[in-house]
Amino acid sequence: MRPILLVGGAPRVAVDAVRFISVAASGATALQVKDCLHHQGLSADLLLGIDASPNAPAQRYVDRRGLESALRQWITVNPTGVVVMSAAVNDYEVAQVAIEQPDGPQVVPVGTKLPSRAGAVTIRLEPAGKIIEQLRGWGLSGPIVGFKYEARDSVLAAAEALRRRVDAALVVANSLCGQLQALVDERGPQRCVDRAALIEALGARLAALARR
Repeated sequence: MRPILLVGGAPRVAVDAVRFISVAASGATALQVKDCLHHQGLSADLLLGIDASPNAPAQRYVDRRGLESALRQWITVNPTGVVVMSAAVNDYEVAQVAIEQPDGPQVVPVGTKLPSRAGAVTIRLEPAGKIIEQLRGWGLSGPIVGFKYEARDSVLAAAEALRRRVDAALVVANSLCGQLQALVDERGPQRCVDRAALIEALGARLAALARR
């Protein structure tokens, strides 16, 4: 039986010493899937962002570094396990924070606090690497389950592209409008009528992967 890791929530991206930006992610999907697996007699490890479902018993991460560290540790112990990446990981990292001044921008040093009355502030973001694309390099040989969340007319193609890129067993496709839910594997998309049906189908597929 393969162990299962459910990753949910989102890492914080620090802006200064006290402020951060993040992605809206409650961890609900990971919790619902865990419950679904429980009803099938299966357990799963739960790794959630610090701001996701605060009352849920889970291992927690705060930022991207913490998420990566927790994933590496789990994979080291469970290299053939199933990793379900439902976490909404920010595609960007803060490159620079600057206060707009008449004589030009004043860069805020990393680790310091942006003054409360600083006026207009510019936050420059740069692309960050995809964590899901690093899992194989960290030693994971077991199944990967990814997630794609974007416009209805492109989400299925994006899910298939992700599946191929990271050698995933399955990718969950959700449209921004909430009207399309599907599981995408090498056979193509399996559409679900609603979110409840999606969670049930995903739970069944995970159980099969764990028992493979």
